Amino acid sequence: MRRVPWVMAAVLGWTFFNPLAAVAGSVYDITIEKDSFAFKPHDLSIHVGDTVRWTNKDGQLHMVVTAKPDSNGKELEIYTRLDPQASPVFEHQFATPASYFYYCAIHFQMWGVIAVNP
Repeated sequence: MRRVPWVMAAVLGWTFFNPLAAVAGSVYDITIEKDSFAFKPHDLSIHVGDTVRWTNKDGQLHMVVTAKPDSNGKELEIYTRLDPQASPVFEHQFATPASYFYYCAIHFQMWGVIAVNP
């Protein structure tokens, strides 16, 4: 019986002092609806530690690419396939504040901006 308080104290201590717990943020969804050829929402404002989840409900292959601004504006952050049959969902946790331009490498009319705030 006396071990229960120690176990509870250890669990609570780990929860409050776990460095990974402080990094976790919210999850935001960006969806490609059927026949829309658009990311919804188009623009998104999040914070460092938040995760963006892209979901392809379109039935067609899409390639998500984001470029993190640097001196040349060409640093690649994400390059992934959103295959409706194999892997229609992709998640990425943003760790660096910046504005990230993203687009579909197959359908160039599909694009948006994710503003990651500190």
